[in-house]
Amino acid sequence: MSIRLRFTLALTTVGVLLFGTYSVWSYRSEREDLRTAATTEMRLIGQSLETSMGNALRDRQRADVEEALTTLEALAPNVDIHIHDSGGTALAHSHGAAADRTIEDYVDRAATARTVIVAFDPPDEPRRLIYAAPLTGDDGSLLGALAIARPTDDLIADLARTRNRLLVAVFAFMIATLAVGLVLGTIHVARPISRMLEGVRNVREGDFRARVAPGRHDEIGRLVDEFNVMIGVLEDSRARTESEAEARMRLELGLQRVDKLVTIGQLSAGLAHEIGSPLQVLSGRASALLDHPDPAVQRQARLLVGQCERITRIIEQLLAFGRRKAANVGPCDLALPVRAVIELLGGEARRQGVELVVETEGGPYEIVGDPDQLQQVTLNLVRNAIHATPTGGRIRVTIDHVDGAVRLCVRDTGPGIDAATQARLFEPFFTTRGSEGGTGLGLAVVRSIVDEHRAHIDVISEPGDGAAFIVRFPSREVSHA
Repeated sequence: MSIRLRFTLALTTVGVLLFGTYSVWSYRSEREDLRTAATTEMRLIGQSLETSMGNALRDRQRADVEEALTTLEALAPNVDIHIHDSGGTALAHSHGAAADRTIEDYVDRAATARTVIVAFDPPDEPRRLIYAAPLTGDDGSLLGALAIARPTDDLIADLARTRNRLLVAVFAFMIATLAVGLVLGTIHVARPISRMLEGVRNVREGDFRARVAPGRHDEIGRLVDEFNVMIGVLEDSRARTESEAEARMRLELGLQRVDKLVTIGQLSAGLAHEIGSPLQVLSGRASALLDHPDPAVQRQARLLVGQCERITRIIEQLLAFGRRKAANVGPCDLALPVRAVIELLGGEARRQGVELVVETEGGPYEIVGDPDQLQQVTLNLVRNAIHATPTGGRIRVTIDHVDGAVRLCVRDTGPGIDAATQARLFEPFFTTRGSEGGTGLGLAVVRSIVDEHRAHIDVISEPGDGAAFIVRFPSREVSHA
């Protein structure tokens, strides 16, 4: 059961009890007033008849008694009058009034006690009002007795009307209280609580931006204000938690990368030491065999020399990655190292049937960086794009300004990169071109250089829709700010 309904029923119950108590009191007061008025009226009639009937009995004028009864019957036909002598014998009564044992009892009691008796008969639910009084002479002698019986139908009808009016008033009060209680409960209780519940559901579902509309100046209004403040605190706490979790994740990733770099540095140093000398011996002996007169020996010697050179390049890349020199940063225009790399790789792109274009409108694109390392970043990104782009494809390199940053974008029309591969692109030794001699260090070097330049690199790609590598460098103005 809702609070609105419970409150309305409680209010209605209390109101009905109070109104009902008042109605019962009013009904009883009305009944007593009617009885008092009827008793007073009966006493006045009785006192008037006592004198006239006493004189008639004293003068033994039976005709006067009959005449008085006839006159009174015409004035009050619903009143029955009984006249008895001193012995209790009925002398006269109103027309249509039959002998009544109850009337005789009241007459005997009044005559015996020499007192007036006014009583309702029966006492609990009276149907008539009886007046009994002795008739005495001037000397105080008992001449007879008088009894008057008046029906109480008019009193009962008045009480019934009063009772019905009170019942209708109580019922109307109950209906009005229920209706007003439900309407006011809906406006002031149910609707505000519903809005509060909606706000709680929004918070439970994770939406901390929703607020409950204020506008009230009572307890519920203060509750709404406190709820909105609580949501704001929770939103701030959640933002701090997410920020801390993101920072912790970045720290963990950084630690993992540092650990890998340390491992690579140790590995590259060991390889250079352990493989360097034997590799030089092999390379020298193989180079000597290139002048052998036997073509088959020359062919094998060329294979040995080529593989030795490949091993040497891998070791050099490991050493360069693990022990890369610190960046020599300074003001530079990003377009200059990028154009230098494009000129260097233009021939390779043409040999593979790939169109390589550069778009640098506006400028200058001044950042704070190391031109040599910026060339290495561009070289690795463009070379990977050339390898990924099929014949007839296109590679577009663009440099522009975006939101206080200088953006370098290398976009190809290759097969694209799936989500699983994108998640591991910058891991050392991860490569998708292992069969083509890829070492998986190119993008790792790019990521390391980008981090040293306080830049950020993103990959946008969908399988079958090419790939775009976007590097955002802080502009020179932002770097100095």
